[in-house]
Amino acid sequence: MKKNIYLSFIVFIAISLTVSAQDRSLFGKGKAEPMAKNITDANGQKQGLWQRRYNNGQLMYKATFVDNKPVGEMIRYHANGKMMAKIIYDKKGEWGDGQLFNDKGQLIGEGRFLETNKEGLWKFFDGKKHLLSHETFVNNKREGLSVNFFQSGDTASTTNWRNNQKQGIETAYYPSGRVRLTAHYNKGVLDGEYTVYFENGFREINGAYLNGRMDGIWVFYLSNGKEDYRLHYDNGTARETDQLEQIQIERFKTFEKNKGKLRDPQDYINDPDSYMMGR
Repeated sequence: MKKNIYLSFIVFIAISLTVSAQDRSLFGKGKAEPMAKNITDANGQKQGLWQRRYNNGQLMYKATFVDNKPVGEMIRYHANGKMMAKIIYDKKGEWGDGQLFNDKGQLIGEGRFLETNKEGLWKFFDGKKHLLSHETFVNNKREGLSVNFFQSGDTASTTNWRNNQKQGIETAYYPSGRVRLTAHYNKGVLDGEYTVYFENGFREINGAYLNGRMDGIWVFYLSNGKEDYRLHYDNGTARETDQLEQIQIERFKTFEKNKGKLRDPQDYINDPDSYMMGR
């Protein structure tokens, strides 16, 4: 089996770990500036210009507050001085148009914040201006359809989300546009039919998951559409591996090694096409 077949094919945006960390700490806990700049009123609410710094003295963030809510421009920095986030809030300090940046200062995300939570449509990038994905958020959780892209702009995969968990069909594509994989999820767990396709359209693997474990008959095909062999799975374990011929054993070992693995998108932040194709 090809090395680029993975049982849980997804591009969860190449920068998801960085983005979630930024969401949790837009106003970090660094050292406060002198009290003349960081004012708290009698009710304990921030008022006026606030700034904080990292332990190394580098500015962490600066923002203007009205009744404890940021208004106008808020800028958050990485510890190396590069901009991490820039948000322009409305006069009420509720909605803000935001941009997120990696530690090189390259744009990796843009969309709207409702206070400090991502809300509505967000676009994510690889740091080189290539669009990686569209994600929709409700109260900082993914909801509905997300679409991931190759550098060419063609669709690489689509995933349905409910309350920040995969729900329903996930589909991955070859750069040619042909379907590469279809999988079914229930509350974030593989559950239901799972099919991998050769680029010529023939099935390569067909089986099913039950609550995250391979279950029942799994059939492995040759690229000409003919069946190669089949296995019976019980609770995620195959019965007949000792009956396979050597070439089938090697193919099976590759399949077993890669099944259920999620390759870290951070490894491919500068090469989205390789990530999409599992290289």
